[in-house]
Amino acid sequence: MRIPRILLGMAIASILLVSCNNSEELTKNPTNELSNLDLVNKKEVTLDFIDLMKNDDFKKVTLEMLSKQKPSVEMSKILDGASGFVSEQKAFKDLDNKTSELKSKANAETAPEKIEILEVWMHLPEGVDARASNDLLFSFAPKGEENDWKQIEAYTLDKELVYLDAHEAPNRPVIVIETDGFETLKKEVEYMNKFLREEGVQNNRFNGKKIMNVVNPAKTSGLETTKLNKIRLNDDEEPWISGAAEVYAITSGIKDDSKSPEIKIIPMYYLDYDGTDYYPNQVLLFWDDYKYQAANIQLFEKDDNVNYKDLVSTIVSGVFQIIGTVSTQPWVNVLGQVAGAIIQAMPNSWYTNNDDYVDSFYTIEKNKSYNNHYGARGNAKVNLAPYFIASN
Repeated sequence: MRIPRILLGMAIASILLVSCNNSEELTKNPTNELSNLDLVNKKEVTLDFIDLMKNDDFKKVTLEMLSKQKPSVEMSKILDGASGFVSEQKAFKDLDNKTSELKSKANAETAPEKIEILEVWMHLPEGVDARASNDLLFSFAPKGEENDWKQIEAYTLDKELVYLDAHEAPNRPVIVIETDGFETLKKEVEYMNKFLREEGVQNNRFNGKKIMNVVNPAKTSGLETTKLNKIRLNDDEEPWISGAAEVYAITSGIKDDSKSPEIKIIPMYYLDYDGTDYYPNQVLLFWDDYKYQAANIQLFEKDDNVNYKDLVSTIVSGVFQIIGTVSTQPWVNVLGQVAGAIIQAMPNSWYTNNDDYVDSFYTIEKNKSYNNHYGARGNAKVNLAPYFIASN
């Protein structure tokens, strides 16, 4: 179905109206800030890890794991893979206990207020062999907003303190301890989608391992979807110590005659660095989920200082406020305002000097291909195409 130009114009106007609303309409939750609620003392973990790396066998196995697996390696996997060399050390036992404690909290039946999973990654300048380097450093990202970082605390194998530039990557290998990376995002997305289902703004498609035809179970021919074939970010503005970006998509559409929203959060684990083409072949839109043949795709980067539970709650609250005022408007207006409400729910700081809000693709149509298509911010460029998934 082609959408009339006048309706598209109305949708764009509604987006602009919502984006200009002040915070009195959609209040930001002041409890989002989590900088004082860290579950892990990263400096202590770093110093314990240095103790283990003084063992040549542990060091060899660890560097090999870090070189082969991107963007990071779970701390628990490193400990399991090299436990035979250092398992009697106090540092090993402390790290093993901490990783188990954190994973237990992350997998709790009741969603925890804060999720942190220990991971390790390596900054390795081109042409440098970490195994042969005597300049190996160990570090971690500071607390607070990235724009405030001036220098990075790092340690040598002798635990000598050195300082690194926060925005210019050093020309020496650095092993970085991470608590809010790839693995943490996976768990947060799982809980966020669960909350959306509980709030009635997401169906059960993601409630289980299989992709289900939940809207039309009687249909057996397959699923009509839109697939992301290629994506490139112009600039993620990430300091080097933050490592790979953790990007996720929020998709939104109208699912019934009452103009109720359907919202999903889809992780994009592969989207690590800016200025790079990625070819994920990832399904982003399931058209059986929507009554109408258009939906939105918005990209965000995980912010370590924002409470994922509060974020979902604020999104849902904002969307319901909008829906309550537009029930008599054409559906395409509502579609645009849902996307606007999602953006308005995000913390104010995401629109100042950092790039936690990546881009938005509004009114993506079913059965239409998009090649080298820029988002509204001009920060992301995508190739999208219809994709039919046949049933077994």
